[in-house]
Amino acid sequence: MADEDNTQIDREIQNLVNKLNERIAKLDQKRKVLENAKGSEIKALKKDRDEAWKIKSSLLNESGDTRQEIANVNNWLDQKTLLSGDDQDEGYNFSVLIVDDDLTVRDTNRRLMMSVETQKQLTMEFQEAKNGKEAVYLHLAGASYDLILMENHMPIMTGIQATQRLRKMGVKSQIVGVSSESDQQAFIDAGLDNCIQKPLDIAKITTFLSDPNNRKRTDTSQA
Repeated sequence: MADEDNTQIDREIQNLVNKLNERIAKLDQKRKVLENAKGSEIKALKKDRDEAWKIKSSLLNESGDTRQEIANVNNWLDQKTLLSGDDQDEGYNFSVLIVDDDLTVRDTNRRLMMSVETQKQLTMEFQEAKNGKEAVYLHLAGASYDLILMENHMPIMTGIQATQRLRKMGVKSQIVGVSSESDQQAFIDAGLDNCIQKPLDIAKITTFLSDPNNRKRTDTSQA
């Protein structure tokens, strides 16, 4: 009987080790594509990865109460899955990515979107990127958004270049360009759903804000 219990415990431990290895691999992949994006996100991923390594080492050493150790690992994995949104398909906020190299403009656009959020009774979540390359990296890391608000004139990668790249990757999100009148057509040709002339205001936002019931999913497969 004791041998059967030990065998079962060994199987549970191996299964959890496999899950932790998968978690570590995913975190490594995300870290690589986010190295040039937000430093705070990289720190959070590193902390998560270090915790996974520490828990895996403790599990393999089997110190203390093995059953309690297994329960602790399961609780940790469940918590991380819940926080990261992994394997969750039901329930969502209307997600918006604001892409602009100017911090003041990003803040202004966020406040304008929040004003429309109240009017339309939406629950929005926001993320920001300082240039087109960061926007692409976020999608390569597995992120997806209902709406991408894209400036064109940015360093490193312009809005036109980023939009072209995202469409080639299979991104189906609504992409709205914010640009001057002179380059609107080129921006639209890159794959925009809409192009709004500067400056952005609440009236313009209401013309392109999509109904959350018609939410577009994102396929981040690379071309």
